[in-house]
Amino acid sequence: MEKPMYMPILKWRQGEYLAVGRASEGIKDWIHPLFEIPIEQWDFENDAPAKSLDEHLKNVGNRLAKNWKARRCLFDSPYLAGDDTMADGQHHLERVFDLTRTAGCQAVPVTGIDRHADYQQAVARIIARDDRGCGLRLVPDDLEGRGLARIPALLKLLGLAPGQVDLILDSSADVADSPTLQSTTWQAWIAVVPDLADWRSITIAGGSFPASLSPSSNYRPHGDVNRREWRAYTRLAGSRPDRMPWFGDYGCASPQTELMDPRLFDPNAKIKYTIDDQWRIVVGTQIKRNGRDQYRDLCNHLVSEPPVVFMGRGYSWGDEYIEDCANNVSSTGGSSTWPTVATNHHLTKVVRDLANLAGASSVP
Repeated sequence: MEKPMYMPILKWRQGEYLAVGRASEGIKDWIHPLFEIPIEQWDFENDAPAKSLDEHLKNVGNRLAKNWKARRCLFDSPYLAGDDTMADGQHHLERVFDLTRTAGCQAVPVTGIDRHADYQQAVARIIARDDRGCGLRLVPDDLEGRGLARIPALLKLLGLAPGQVDLILDSSADVADSPTLQSTTWQAWIAVVPDLADWRSITIAGGSFPASLSPSSNYRPHGDVNRREWRAYTRLAGSRPDRMPWFGDYGCASPQTELMDPRLFDPNAKIKYTIDDQWRIVVGTQIKRNGRDQYRDLCNHLVSEPPVVFMGRGYSWGDEYIEDCANNVSSTGGSSTWPTVATNHHLTKVVRDLANLAGASSVP
């Protein structure tokens, strides 16, 4: 089997880009991340953005350079308006690429069939300057409707051939409970992709992590959530398609996002820990009311309570943090620490499982 790379689709937030940065070099060799630029933080009291778009994006280059250096990655902007511009009138996506380029990074822009004309023109200008091609992200409506027929015109606009394009077939949250059914759907999508052998890469992606872990009583002392996209991908691999696509998911987060007023939001403490075909979820109580020290108890439960699924402190940076937290060696962390811990472990687990699935001679 051709070496299948892993394309995690991650929000460009501290918890996610730090998780990538703290992965081992061997794990990074199997990862081709797609970062999504999130919308600006919102000031609910004044019903306005908490910061300007310029402020929102100003550190992208330096942070990417620190955590991913000169490795290839993809950047998409599906949440900001396609014609959003900076204070000086520059398209926001071009500003992102100016910043990453100056920092010495090798980012690749991502577009889709129905993006705003200004967005498509910005992508075309980035491609012309960097000569790194682009990512083309197709959603179910594109693959099951008339979207495929519009690809040639889009590639002509961008000045690209399929061999310069990373094709992403993205189910988003629409992943069937049945691995066989989802695998069959993906096989049907792959079958209708034009010029299948010519694309630079093809990725199948989906995200089944729930948008809400409610009721929380289902996860005390712990509960499990099926990784439906991974189960379907292993079925797809077993069918031995003519071209095995790369695997993509949304890490330990739901593809569905929404703005929440922090004044009204008091989330429960929780651990999200990726195991073979599931996520092990350990949920505590509300953090604002009951504090963060409860994380130690959650870590202790994960590390020691049967059935033990903890993979040991040497497995990843995230696992080391969990064990140290359980043993009162490290702090309990904060709102960005736990997404970093969960995502770092998840990236490591997925890459090692992919390597085993592909029969790699060495597993990172």
